[in-house]
Amino acid sequence: MRKLFDSAALRALLTGGEVGKLNTVLIVRLVIAIVLFAVSMLLSAPAWAHVLLYAFAAIIAGYDLVIDAINSVEGKNYFAASLLLCAAALLAFVIGFASEGAALLIVYQVGLLLIAYVDDRSRKSALEMLGDADEETVSRLQELIGERESGGYALTQELQHSAETVLRFTMLFALVCVFLLPFLGDFNYRVSIHRALMILVICTPLSVAASLPLTGAMGLAFSARQGVMFNSSEAMQKTGEANVAAFDMAGVFSQEEPRLLGLQSELLDKKTFMNFVAHAAYYSDQPFAHAIASAYGQDYKLDVISDFSEIPGGVELKIAGNPVLLATASVFNERGLSVPQEQPENGQAYYMQIAGRYVGRVIVSTAVSEDGRALVEGIEESGIHRCLLFTELSSEESRQVGEELGIHEVYGECDTPKKLSLLSELSGGKNRMLYVYANGFEAHSDAAVDVRVSRRTRYADVHVQREDMLKLPFAIQICRRMCELARENAIFTMAVKALLIFLSMTGYCSLWFAVFADMAAAIAAQLNTSRITSQSLLRKR
Repeated sequence: MRKLFDSAALRALLTGGEVGKLNTVLIVRLVIAIVLFAVSMLLSAPAWAHVLLYAFAAIIAGYDLVIDAINSVEGKNYFAASLLLCAAALLAFVIGFASEGAALLIVYQVGLLLIAYVDDRSRKSALEMLGDADEETVSRLQELIGERESGGYALTQELQHSAETVLRFTMLFALVCVFLLPFLGDFNYRVSIHRALMILVICTPLSVAASLPLTGAMGLAFSARQGVMFNSSEAMQKTGEANVAAFDMAGVFSQEEPRLLGLQSELLDKKTFMNFVAHAAYYSDQPFAHAIASAYGQDYKLDVISDFSEIPGGVELKIAGNPVLLATASVFNERGLSVPQEQPENGQAYYMQIAGRYVGRVIVSTAVSEDGRALVEGIEESGIHRCLLFTELSSEESRQVGEELGIHEVYGECDTPKKLSLLSELSGGKNRMLYVYANGFEAHSDAAVDVRVSRRTRYADVHVQREDMLKLPFAIQICRRMCELARENAIFTMAVKALLIFLSMTGYCSLWFAVFADMAAAIAAQLNTSRITSQSLLRKR
């Protein structure tokens, strides 16, 4: 159904921007409304003249809210803040509280202006955090922060849903108050309706939700400053809730592109053996295959390759019709096949069998990075106490690497399908999985992982370069702090609302003061978001 008014276009025409945006036309309107309101307060005139001046002040200050309210009714959004405020202002005029009705709309619009101003200043401040960051990072963050929706996340939806539920009960409570208060004390219906209107105005969810997108924007900027770029505030929230971290050894703890260290064959010359090895590894996505491909540097005859399949710890296929197995010693042992048992001093050995006969082995580098253990310790200190490690190495070598890194839950001989299977197995339930990888995962974006951490890849939720990987634990603390601040702000603004409701019920509050206090709470919550950058509050867990 077509809307009665195109409020976005009409606002742009009449106010110079959206409701609450800092613009000259809206400021002029509010100045005129305030002058009319002051004249009515000071002028000695008949009651109808006062009401007329208040009405003019209310219309000039809040006609765009009326347009929004009409559109809300047309869209069956009966709990929109603009609709409730306009209804409260109209009823205030009807029951003889014209000054409060006009003041309600004026104060609300001024509050929106201040909230918009604080929001814009804070977002500019967030961009200034980046300092000398590269142009791509600044551009991406500008895009995220410039879109208000990008700062929203699941917590926003949860709180808004809760606020709407509370508002429904509040409306019912207000109606009950209208009918019961005259019977419970020395009240008339005019007073009971007035107090019910205050309760409705106080329970609009604006102040609860006002700071949440800004909290996300500040979190995004502060993390980017550390070299960790999240693609949304929702990704930050999920990271803050993570309790399991899974690491792919290749490219995270070891060389991203391992090197071929040696070839050993007593049956074939080096060139022939390398030719067989290169063709065997051609279709593999495993890191050892990348090392072999980098060292080969010659043309392939792909028509000789058939029946290729990845297996945990290697590959098997046919070359010119001959069955070939290229895998770790543990794969051969499991199949009852004999290979030399001595391990190389450095690197991982992959053995080759052609037509049932052992022909030699290749050795690929597997050196663990020096800062690997520091990364694991940092992750645990950030609050994630369960760490997993996936490797392509044999079980024994994987266990040794795990001990070196301080990870006790290690899964060896993992090709890509096995990793995906394990991730799906270990995710879900109470587990919130953070998966740190280098490559080979993008083509399998349906794996059950809550947060994907990698370089600037298409499917990653968090982008971090290898040299900045040690900053990931600090970024996790920022995420946790972001969620804490969001909840702190929500609790604070709800506490202010509860106090205002109490004051309203006892007769110590007015419509305009209720809106003023609620807006002040929203601005205080916005300012509180800047505390996300306080490193003293990013405590270790």
